[in-house]
Amino acid sequence: MSPTAAVTGIALATALGPDLDTTGEALEAGRSGFTPTAATDGLYPGEVKAPAGALADDLPDVPAFGRRRLRALSRESLLVSRLGALAWQDAGFGADTAPDPQETAVVLGTAAAGLSGYLRVLRDGLTLGPELVSPYAGPQGSLNAAASDLSIAAGAQGSIVTFTAGRCSGAHALTVAADYVATGQAQAVLVAAVDVLDPLRLAAGDGGTPPGEAAVVFVVEDAGRARARGARVHAEFAGPTVLRGAVDGGSAAGPAIGAALAVAGVAAGELSLVCSSATADTAGIAGIADHPDVPVLGPFGALGDCAGATTLLQVALTARALAGRGPGAGPALVLTTDGNGQAAAVVVRVP
Repeated sequence: MSPTAAVTGIALATALGPDLDTTGEALEAGRSGFTPTAATDGLYPGEVKAPAGALADDLPDVPAFGRRRLRALSRESLLVSRLGALAWQDAGFGADTAPDPQETAVVLGTAAAGLSGYLRVLRDGLTLGPELVSPYAGPQGSLNAAASDLSIAAGAQGSIVTFTAGRCSGAHALTVAADYVATGQAQAVLVAAVDVLDPLRLAAGDGGTPPGEAAVVFVVEDAGRARARGARVHAEFAGPTVLRGAVDGGSAAGPAIGAALAVAGVAAGELSLVCSSATADTAGIAGIADHPDVPVLGPFGALGDCAGATTLLQVALTARALAGRGPGAGPALVLTTDGNGQAAAVVVRVP
């Protein structure tokens, strides 16, 4: 495998649980996270109600800010700030091993973080008057608010980047994180992805797939540095490949898979698992169709379309599945496809 980045910390929340093990166990038991969910925040006339994978209310209450500041945070910012603290703990950083704050970056992927906040600012300004709009509301109604708040909560003083590219948003974030640690631009990167259920997603869905909400935060380091400090490594990955459409107008999945396998130095026949974002039958995934015996994990039929959080969820669940197979498990392929023509592929291995 080519030079890799290591995931040393994982924290997540899905409709099936507040952490990775709970979510994985629920998937293994065949449970679904869908419940009738309503958006009754006044942004739309009447009640928007639809099946959706909504997060539970009993998520870990990890203090990241003072109480006054917490009241000003959007739901997305609150989620990634809490999970960021848990991921940092999971990475096992101590006083002597924690990276310099100036060498700690934040990269976040999202499809629509801040949308509800933005709509709420417009509604309040029109109905109540500009003087009654909270001064905190405007900054929280933006795509980059969650990444900025995570950076503040974690005390990270390095680069802050937000990507919005549909389901492949998290893949873009992983790509930049891998580049940062490989080139020495950062010692550690908090890689986050989040999308929640806004009224538009509840009303529209995506091709019949119920929407889901999720938040994920990884700590990503250079694999060599992680081993040198004795860190537990959840997974190693070679830089993801994200493509938009094939040259002939066909699917980008096949070219993305081919490029990711080449970057990782892995042949399709070596794969022990494929994790796909598709919710339908994925037995004929382009690029590995000659290897029908490779098991395919498709968690989003139970979690819903988790939008920008999709790729990071796939990587986390794939790492857990590989770890459960014991030593010697072969590498896995994570494939994320998007209705807008994008496809992202990354090869994951458990050391």
